[in-house]
Amino acid sequence: MKPTSNKGSSGLSAFAKVWRLLTNLKMQLTNCGQKQPKKVGIYGGKFDPPHVGHLMCAEMTREAFGLDKVLFVTSAVPPHKSTGVSDARVRHEMVEAAVFRNCFFEACDIELKRAGPSYTLDTVRALSAQYGPETQLYLMLSSEYLEPTHPWHLSKWHDSAELFSLAHFLIFARPGHSTEQIEEWAKLIPQARIECLHFCPSPPVSSTMIRERIARGQSVWYMILPEVWQLIRKRGLYFTSAQSSAGDTAGSASAVVTPRRCTPCQKYGNLVVRLLRGLRNRFSL
Repeated sequence: MKPTSNKGSSGLSAFAKVWRLLTNLKMQLTNCGQKQPKKVGIYGGKFDPPHVGHLMCAEMTREAFGLDKVLFVTSAVPPHKSTGVSDARVRHEMVEAAVFRNCFFEACDIELKRAGPSYTLDTVRALSAQYGPETQLYLMLSSEYLEPTHPWHLSKWHDSAELFSLAHFLIFARPGHSTEQIEEWAKLIPQARIECLHFCPSPPVSSTMIRERIARGQSVWYMILPEVWQLIRKRGLYFTSAQSSAGDTAGSASAVVTPRRCTPCQKYGNLVVRLLRGLRNRFSL
């Protein structure tokens, strides 16, 4: 069985179109009758691919800070990582699939609609204008950007002074960074409103690990959601050229990385069931 070709950003697969339709419907139902959100989390990144660590930390942070929603902002062209990144629209499709089940999560493609590098300030400015002055924005970041020797230290970001005035900063601890260490680093930037997410553990998974394991034909069970894996297989992402030429993308590699998935009819049937269940719970039917 030959691997599915990797389509460009201009052509969405049928699977992606279904996700887009259901995502838009979910957003409309979630926002129906709700007031203007008071607290919005902004979780930006490459998400190449999005994994359970992203979702777990975002949910724990949302709950701890009482965020009304968390926006997963797919970066188009990260200024510090301009090469070796999968197509932005493909990455955003994976984000849409990853966040679909959580009504507090929303896939945001605001950076994909802009040309040039994805500067965080431009995104925060746009979201601040969109939600208005009554909404507080919380930017969720990795602690590596507080490390004084890091080349992309937070104080060196594009127009950082304005960024500090527009958003609060919620910091995830990277492996090897303690809460005490992060709090000391935060004191070096007194003009920024920084809080350390001490309650959120560093998950033993990363996008780099997932890409490498898929390339080696190893299991990524419990690291990514099944919906994300379906897109990875369909797009032929992260597989080696040898696997692709041998047809392993949709064939023998699937036996190693994940067991047989349900048929398309079962898959979309399950989606409809979950959607109807969500409607019932939402409107107390």
